[in-house]
Amino acid sequence: MTNIFSSRDSREALELLSEQFAMQVRRKKEEPFFLALSGGETAQQMFRLWTERFSGRIDWDTIRFYWVDERCVPPQDSESNYGHAHELLFGPLNILPAHIHRIQGEEEPAAEAVRYAQEVREELPHRHGIPRFDAIILGAGSDGHTASIFPDSISLMADQNLFAVSAHPGSGQKRITMTGPLILNAAMLLLPILGKSKAHITPLLLGNAPERELLPAGYVISHARHISIYTDPGSHPLQPPLPDK
Repeated sequence: MTNIFSSRDSREALELLSEQFAMQVRRKKEEPFFLALSGGETAQQMFRLWTERFSGRIDWDTIRFYWVDERCVPPQDSESNYGHAHELLFGPLNILPAHIHRIQGEEEPAAEAVRYAQEVREELPHRHGIPRFDAIILGAGSDGHTASIFPDSISLMADQNLFAVSAHPGSGQKRITMTGPLILNAAMLLLPILGKSKAHITPLLLGNAPERELLPAGYVISHARHISIYTDPGSHPLQPPLPDK
């Protein structure tokens, strides 16, 4: 089932996403909640929102943090997804280090993909023989990529390894990414598609044209059992205008 939520701006979209995420955390009560995070500007905006508005509304001690993908750089690097999360979220909320399971981007990529897959396999509950996250928060690039699966590496959507090595098609930078089967096994997928840079790709991702499955984000939307998508007027300019509050 696909739910699409159209908001007045990106902050309202992320507030709605966060409210739904918080509700799922409360449903598990004191049990560990396994969450996989993405990186990028939208994630950074979300982390700031969480520290400002949700610090006292979520039991952060129950959450176990993992990553959808990571650039192959040290954690102190300005491009590290973990580094941004540490600065904007983990530090301000005093998250216990034992609850943070980062991809070690400074290690040899292929070996680290294997190591991290084994850690996820050992720590998470399983469904259909595959680890199952309680929630995965994805992103979508202007080229239709999600996680670090790009259109030229769409085969990773069917890769039976939990994590694999990919490369950015422009820079060639290596990434470690979650693969399709693990993404699609999550209990809940949350996908914000925000900003004017996504305006040309959003109609294709949300439409029914068969070519959307050639885009990683479109493939996920097509195959997900349950996914919630959040848009704003910049990313989805053809959506009907919302009434004033």
